[in-house]
Amino acid sequence: MLIQRGILAHADKNLLYVDEVNLLPDEIVDAILDAAAQGMYTVRRGGVAATYRSRFALIGSMNPEEGRLRPQILDRFGLRLLVHGLADPAERLEAYRRVRAYLTSPRSTVGAYADQTIAARDEIQSARDLLPKVTLTSAAEQLGLELVRQLGVESLRAEITLFEAARAYAAADGRTDSTRDDVRAVAPMTVRLRRSQFMTDYFSAQQVEEKEIQRLLGKLSPPGRPASSKAPARRNGRKRK
Repeated sequence: MLIQRGILAHADKNLLYVDEVNLLPDEIVDAILDAAAQGMYTVRRGGVAATYRSRFALIGSMNPEEGRLRPQILDRFGLRLLVHGLADPAERLEAYRRVRAYLTSPRSTVGAYADQTIAARDEIQSARDLLPKVTLTSAAEQLGLELVRQLGVESLRAEITLFEAARAYAAADGRTDSTRDDVRAVAPMTVRLRRSQFMTDYFSAQQVEEKEIQRLLGKLSPPGRPASSKAPARRNGRKRK
């Protein structure tokens, strides 16, 4: 039996784009989560197995009206954008014209935007080359930490994504110092949708239970009171037969 490389293998060192990501079956979501966490995945078909590398940047789109994302996969999206429909009639008309042009002649449409595509590619590559040299200022770190704290976000991915996005933003601007302004620019995309009302309610309930446990412990065994270790007194003399 021959096992062919699947989508996750083809996405290695590339992008994995999922449309309507909130409608994926659970088994596919689990496969994506495993690959994203481990950087590889294993396929088994009967007695045959194969392991492939799968290191990718996950991109997804969804309509919130059609259902929510599972928290596990939502946490894997570093940047979260709210996309609204075009309001300007001229922009909507231009969008239609571009779609029509692509449907009529895909190759010529791609060629018409080739210069812009190459310019964007070169700009991204320059930012990637500069990124290892970019460092966060202390003021930027403090702003990010305080923002996450006051929002009450539990996940450490909030700071990780916030600071890495701020560094990338500075690199795209050709700078090696990432400042408070960079943190401010990327913060809405990185900390949005990271608060969980369920977890807030869960921890509140646990605090109530914790207080009850401590109350009972204080009642049954007050602090500082040693446990009784007094042994039963022995009678003097011999035991009676």
